[in-house]
Amino acid sequence: MRAMSRIARTTTISADRATVWAAIADQVHVADRNPNVAAASCAAATFGIGAVRQCHLSGGGTIREVVSAWEVETRLRLAIGSHGAIRSADMGFDLAVAREGTTVTALADYHLAFGPVGPVIDHLAVKRLMTRMLDVALAGLKNTIEQEYMITTTKETTT
Repeated sequence: MRAMSRIARTTTISADRATVWAAIADQVHVADRNPNVAAASCAAATFGIGAVRQCHLSGGGTIREVVSAWEVETRLRLAIGSHGAIRSADMGFDLAVAREGTTVTALADYHLAFGPVGPVIDHLAVKRLMTRMLDVALAGLKNTIEQEYMITTTKETTT
């Protein structure tokens, strides 16, 4: 099998790690914070290793995600099956404490279909699309958390 492609994108969110983890770990409401997702539905278990989620993508199509790593306030990984040019992917988030809040790294490791032509397609299109998808997901997460965190903090200081 060909080597996986890897993309990593990082941002810092002005909130503590527990707050960021709560948003990332909320498998049901992913569409509220990730513009790439139009809607999501989960099987009975909504958290922890083995939890399954169906995401209906904003651009069309549906992907099935299975939680493959769940380290509270540290790491979440999702195994994703075939979708479009992607044969398989492992995507997720790593969290670390930062002076300004929480550093979040979004990762995508993926194998493309199309055999020996796959690396060319990856270079010409897929890598850019995947990078954009991670950037949009991180921006949505950051904006959602920082807005909610500011509202919660403001309410707490005024009461």
